[in-house]
Amino acid sequence: MSEEEAAGPSRAGRVARWLLRIRPVVWLAVGMAGYFAVALALSWLRVEELVPGTWDLGLYQQALWSTAHGRPFYEAADWETGGFHSLLQVHSVLLLYVLVPIYALLPSSTTLLVCQSAVVTLAAVPLFYLGKHLGGNDWYGVGAAGAYLLWAPTLAANLYDFHAEAFLPLEIFAVLLFWEQGRYRLGAIAVVAAFLTIEVAPVLLFFVGIFFLLPSTSEIGRILAPPREAPGASPGGSLRATALRAWWTRPRTRAAFGLVVASAAAYGFLVYLRLDYLTAVLGTTPSPFPVSGYILGATPAQLGLAGSYLIVAFPAKWEYWFVMFGLLGFVPFLAPRALVLTAPWFVFTMFSYDPDLTTLGFQYNFIVAAGLLPAFAYALPRLVRTLDAGWSRPAERVEGSPPTRPGRPRRIRAVLLVGVAVFVAVNLVFSPVDPLMQNQSIGSGYNLSYQVPAGYEDVAHLAAVIPSNATVVASDNLFPLVANDGNAYSFSWTQDNFLVLPFNATALPDFVFVDQFRIGAVPSWLQGLLYAPDDFAVRGIVWSSAIGPVVLYQHGYEGPLTSFGAPPVLPLRVDGAQVVDPEAGYAPTGAVLGKNQVAASAPGVLGTFFWGPAATLPEGNLTVTVWLAATPTPGMPAPLANESVVWIGSTAWGLPSFFGWTLPYSYFLPGTWTAVTFNISLPGPILEFNLQGVSLATNVQVVFANATVASRATV
Repeated sequence: MSEEEAAGPSRAGRVARWLLRIRPVVWLAVGMAGYFAVALALSWLRVEELVPGTWDLGLYQQALWSTAHGRPFYEAADWETGGFHSLLQVHSVLLLYVLVPIYALLPSSTTLLVCQSAVVTLAAVPLFYLGKHLGGNDWYGVGAAGAYLLWAPTLAANLYDFHAEAFLPLEIFAVLLFWEQGRYRLGAIAVVAAFLTIEVAPVLLFFVGIFFLLPSTSEIGRILAPPREAPGASPGGSLRATALRAWWTRPRTRAAFGLVVASAAAYGFLVYLRLDYLTAVLGTTPSPFPVSGYILGATPAQLGLAGSYLIVAFPAKWEYWFVMFGLLGFVPFLAPRALVLTAPWFVFTMFSYDPDLTTLGFQYNFIVAAGLLPAFAYALPRLVRTLDAGWSRPAERVEGSPPTRPGRPRRIRAVLLVGVAVFVAVNLVFSPVDPLMQNQSIGSGYNLSYQVPAGYEDVAHLAAVIPSNATVVASDNLFPLVANDGNAYSFSWTQDNFLVLPFNATALPDFVFVDQFRIGAVPSWLQGLLYAPDDFAVRGIVWSSAIGPVVLYQHGYEGPLTSFGAPPVLPLRVDGAQVVDPEAGYAPTGAVLGKNQVAASAPGVLGTFFWGPAATLPEGNLTVTVWLAATPTPGMPAPLANESVVWIGSTAWGLPSFFGWTLPYSYFLPGTWTAVTFNISLPGPILEFNLQGVSLATNVQVVFANATVASRATV
């Protein structure tokens, strides 16, 4: 007996043995339940934080709602940007017809989030049985399914709103399982479901077919063996011919060949369906503006692929794939034949110009998972065999006793346990559950703050003020709240001069629904009308939310203001440190003439030295008082009395400038503070109230101390 055996199992070994007593199916159930709960909770949190936008959650909401009301997959986003009358012309998401009755019954973003989290979770089931089939026991299934559920990119993709790509892992895993089991009829059902999910599915399944067509290592050896007569073969027969005949006649080979042919035909059909048939049926007219971001067609140019794109963000592409494999411990490389399942998407991403394809936190992680996790399942038995071979000892034999079987050291279980712990820890670090992954310039799936913000219910109630069938154009992150209507449209996340909206200065929408974070996306022609008495008025406002104040404007409205939350308390005080212009390189100076945290122009430098505070103000008559001082710059010529030294202005979003004054040096009293006072009248709550100061003289330093905004009656 060795010292190790005599000492008994280590603590890690005892923990491993205790964990192994829990049935594998229990581990699978616990893992699936845990993943579903986390994915759904964080998806819901993103909605509460008003992170989802038009081109993701809102797009699918409107497409399903429109389908339930007789307009097959109509959604405004692709109509505005590309002239498409249906989402089916952009992506062949025919499988989503299954969700139409569910969404018609429960038309809510939560419905889609529950469905997506459930579908992503259920993909662990076929992967579990695939791992079990390949490894010979349930623990291999637990390893494969657990890797999928814990793999950080799975959750990151799940949290990015709702996408049809979420169905791909379930479908591809099922196809691989049924092919391995020889249950090709069931596999055909999964194949058809994948074909109806999205147009990339036939490409992925084409390579699944190639994978099963590839002969095994032993078959390749027989096929490539030197020709010789096979025992009992007819004249001219050989082992090579016999091996080739055996390979071709087995059901798996023929089924795989049929899958390759069917996949190629399906891809061609889906291209025809989107580009020709639906265009004719729906009467789509080409967009008059340049269109980007649409992967339509079958040629490399139509797919946005080119050899020159290989060097575009080349380091980032390799880093992405390194992370994808690294988060699986590079285990898939132990099954190189199975890497053919990942090959098509790897090649596509490397020759594409689109950086989103190789960014964590987008829906494309599902496509990677569809090929990479099965490769992990195929490699897992080889990993265990490799560990066994490395840790096994030759049999110990006592003279005169029979030989004993080589035994696996007890510490092998401890090693596996440590490996699993490291795997879990690394994936948690890279996962959206890690707060440190926020604001790291990665995909939208990582955009959440882990704190339930106030204001979402208020924003939802304000959206409910909009009656059915009223025309409304909304900020992209507010669009999901109004998407259950065919008359809802959306701005982009930035001002898009090519965005096509069915409105203009003489044909206005009934409502405009905007938030402070996205006011820059509102076209300039519309901004100037939102406070014009003959056009729009503020119908309602949410004073505070995760995306700032939210305002609803109504065309021709003359009623009272609907208000949610507490308006800002007046008087509002603004210190120099709050509004110093960092883009111009200025900084608060400290104490000047008894005032602290002031903003001052740099001696000898012209330009803006303060700008802000981007405040929200209530409707009413207000007085603004700005405190300034002007001091001659030492060593420079003394300023003349009538010399212009500073320009002071004030603006608010959607309104003309309140005022703009050029002040001469004589306006200021030497050695003290001078007040600049003006009155403003606000026709409704306003966003982005700002003060601006511009230095006009190099020989005078102008200092801004503070400003006060107060109701005129209190001044």
